[in-house]
Amino acid sequence: MQSEFSKLIIFDVDGTLNQTERYAVAAYRKALGEYKRDEYSDEELKNRIGAPFSEDLKFFFEQDDDLSERFFQTVSEYWFEGMKKNAAPFPGTAKMLEQLKELGYKTAVCSNAFQEELECLLKTLNLKDKFDYIQALTQEGTKIHSLEMLLDKCRPVWAVMVGDRIYDLEAAKANSLPFIGCLYGYSAPGELDECKYSVSDVSEIPRIIEQIFGDSFKIYIDNALHL
Repeated sequence: MQSEFSKLIIFDVDGTLNQTERYAVAAYRKALGEYKRDEYSDEELKNRIGAPFSEDLKFFFEQDDDLSERFFQTVSEYWFEGMKKNAAPFPGTAKMLEQLKELGYKTAVCSNAFQEELECLLKTLNLKDKFDYIQALTQEGTKIHSLEMLLDKCRPVWAVMVGDRIYDLEAAKANSLPFIGCLYGYSAPGELDECKYSVSDVSEIPRIIEQIFGDSFKIYIDNALHL
């Protein structure tokens, strides 16, 4: 029996669908200011977008676990406040997702955000109804595991991961998926250099997905002919 999710496109959110810097940099700066940690540039704070929050805590506070927990609560308050006011998708995102539906693809989200934040964000972006499945960060705290769980639930015949950070690329590689790097997102210079497929604008995603699917189908046919 063929899976309902026979062709599945899996998206990261921050820096791939969402212009997170519209509120994230301010949230970090306000929270860090309360702890007298205001030495970080906007570019350094932007580079935290898309990373697991556990890595943020290590980056800002090293091994101070007590301070890290309090910072998590502080930045979360500013994060949600800014998200509800300023979150916005990259231009053309809704149209791109609709094009994928028209081409016969199912869509999913796999994010490093926790469930509450992810649900709130997708509603704020008016994108929640564009996705067939939503996968938040699991207790293991890695995108590799979250993606593995999503694939186990959906069991697609074919899938591709779309994201803007090394965490997305690593998750795709660990789960044997092709990957599309979104160069318009928050990756550092050189972070996605090894990507075979990349895009500079949201509107390019459907074309690249069709190319990858075509390449995969050709490989499948070639292998079948040589059996």
